[in-house]
Amino acid sequence: MTMRLDAISTDVRFAARRLSRTPLFTLSVVTVMALGIGANAAVFTALDQTVIRPLPFRQPERLVMLWEDFSALGRPPKQRVSPATFLDWRAQSRSFDAMGAYGLDARTLTGGAAPREVNGARVTANLIPLVGVSPLLGRTFSADEESLANGPVVLGYGLWQGQYGGDPGIVGKTISMNGQPRPVIGVMPRGFDFPERADYWLPFGLSPQLLTRRNSHFLKVVGRLSADRTLEQAQADMTSIAAGLAREYPASNAQVGVGVVSLKDQMVGDTRTAFVILIAAAACVLLIACANVAHLLLARASTRRADVAVRVALGASPGRLVGEMLAESTLLAVLGAVSGLVVARWSLAALQQMVPSGLAGFVDLHLDMRVLAFAAVLAIGSSVLFGLAPAWRLSRLAPLGTRGAIGGGRLGTRNALVILEVAVSFVLVVGAGLLVRSLWHLRAVDPGFRPGGMLTANVSVPLPKYQDSDRRSRFYDAALARVRAIPGVSIAGATSDLPYTSRGNTMALQVEGQPVSVGVMQDAIFRLVSLDYLQTIGARLVQGRFLDDGDRADSMPVVIVNESLARQYWPAQSALGHRIDTGTGDGSPRWMTIVGVVGDVRERGLDLAMKPGVYVPYTQTAISFFQPSELAIRTTREPMTIAKEVQEAVWSVDRDQPLSNLRTMDDIVEAELASRTQVLRLLGTFAILAVVLAAFGVYAVLSLVVSQRTREIGLRLAVGARRADIVAGVLAQVGRLTAAALGVGVVAGIATTRLLSSLLYGVTPVDWRTFAAVALLLTLISLLAALIPTRRAASVDPIVALRANS
Repeated sequence: MTMRLDAISTDVRFAARRLSRTPLFTLSVVTVMALGIGANAAVFTALDQTVIRPLPFRQPERLVMLWEDFSALGRPPKQRVSPATFLDWRAQSRSFDAMGAYGLDARTLTGGAAPREVNGARVTANLIPLVGVSPLLGRTFSADEESLANGPVVLGYGLWQGQYGGDPGIVGKTISMNGQPRPVIGVMPRGFDFPERADYWLPFGLSPQLLTRRNSHFLKVVGRLSADRTLEQAQADMTSIAAGLAREYPASNAQVGVGVVSLKDQMVGDTRTAFVILIAAAACVLLIACANVAHLLLARASTRRADVAVRVALGASPGRLVGEMLAESTLLAVLGAVSGLVVARWSLAALQQMVPSGLAGFVDLHLDMRVLAFAAVLAIGSSVLFGLAPAWRLSRLAPLGTRGAIGGGRLGTRNALVILEVAVSFVLVVGAGLLVRSLWHLRAVDPGFRPGGMLTANVSVPLPKYQDSDRRSRFYDAALARVRAIPGVSIAGATSDLPYTSRGNTMALQVEGQPVSVGVMQDAIFRLVSLDYLQTIGARLVQGRFLDDGDRADSMPVVIVNESLARQYWPAQSALGHRIDTGTGDGSPRWMTIVGVVGDVRERGLDLAMKPGVYVPYTQTAISFFQPSELAIRTTREPMTIAKEVQEAVWSVDRDQPLSNLRTMDDIVEAELASRTQVLRLLGTFAILAVVLAAFGVYAVLSLVVSQRTREIGLRLAVGARRADIVAGVLAQVGRLTAAALGVGVVAGIATTRLLSSLLYGVTPVDWRTFAAVALLLTLISLLAALIPTRRAASVDPIVALRANS
């Protein structure tokens, strides 16, 4: 064993000396390996810390989320839950140790230098204990506090530190939220942001009237499976409960099922697919990097053939030669891995943006021992992968003076490597091309409004300060009037939800004169709007009129509907003059007359199907759980330059009213495309790197071909061959390699691009136009890579070539 270790140590020292004598070669190999290993280490870090590791909760594998399933009604399966349905689930289910619910919430903090809006959640008393995290200070809610509308508050660690300076005596003190005093009873530990980056938690506090509603879907439900129940058994249990509710409440629950999914799967969502795609792409880049290093080592080996042949003649064993070569390749891989970790650390900022919002509070991407171990495995595997071929080639050399001791060697190995590189590059570029086409299709979709030149902001007024609908309307009227007076502002409006910011917020719908169909989902996207909102966003008027100053609290209730609603209920006639009810009154019907129809605005996002939608003037409703809290401001100035003036305009109406989330509408549109755009950027980077490396491989092989055939080329030219024929021969070599590579790439592409299905829009995973375009691109790149070797072959001087090889 000692002798073996000594031999390895000698091989490593010998390899280090050889590499130090060729710094350009060493730098080239280390750079290529750093890119390959660094890309894999970075993506593995994100995959490991986001997808693979369990959530930081007690027994996280038993935590699930429950959704109402409307798929039988042509709706997406995961829908938020109505309060009454949640209470029935909690009372009837036998598969859970506990079941809790929450609704997202926003509040205004006052008492500091300026009012501040914070985001949190209203939760059942058992929700925080359910996930198994104890408070850092104090306690969480008791069962008696769950129903309190003005109950105590539990602070998040970030809010405690940022707003209250980490005051250790904060528990027992009172803070002002929405103008109401609330006692602080606890502080949660650092990193606990469940659900969805909460700054605080309040008791559920739903009114008895709201708890009975089955057509208002705004709760998210979390459950902890009993120890003796599986996810499948819980699903069967909940399906049985849903069937019973459908029989008992056919008007609201007919054909409505239940979906039970693990909490981890819910929080990770499509990110798992994105990271799997990226880790596969990074592995492809590493494979191509290894192939390129093998090219370099094979070329280096060809310069050492005479030296190795002498050593073989003096008795060096093949095993000894292989050991020396593997020591050199391992040393190169280790240097590449160390440099790759630096590359990985630089790359984590881009990958952090891909962490799902629900996990963002728990995941801060960083390099750790698991990543170091992963990089070490990559280094060892890579060294074997790219070092074995040249080591094996040199170990088979005959002794000096015998046939084959010094010669050109066969090109089969290098040709195979080129075919591999181009084929893998084809798959990566096709994947990037499919995402480019998807984004192009999405950007070509008519959103139904004009996002350019618009600033948006959130102005959520606090309740009960603005519980009275008249007072609330007066505030928004005054704030919008002040905003419109800002120089450069052409028009401004307000809505309960801006386009793309909510995929839900629907209300039950009843059409006058048409019976309610049991088992048919009759609801509509509900937006509470100001009089000028639709004109502000640039919605297209199809029929009738927009809202105007005559649509006040004491006038006839009116509503604007979208084309989808008009087509669904009045396909053969005008919707104008008909009346609908969306439950915006006090429980009794509130019939609103349709006075206008606008083109469909893609409220829920670019890639979801259109739904019926209604736009109700905020001046004509008393409901408080919808507010016109989102401002839309169209300006002739750069939108963000008026942000401070907008803030001052709002403060001039109410000094305690915060303004938050200021961003342009263009930013909201880009956020809608962010998941695809981020994957495209990373996959595109890998694809470009792969193509560059593959082009280098083509160049290296053809350069070797030309150098080994210089005498043959000179002889052919001397006996009358045309230089065009020489060029054609070299290009034929390129054509054969590229054709073989593309054949392999097409087969691999058909098998692998289906991974991208969830990210594609308007294009299939096997899109032949994309395949053909990429094939043409790689063919041109291969020909370009062959340009220098081809020109070298065409410029061979027959006399010089024959003399040099005589």
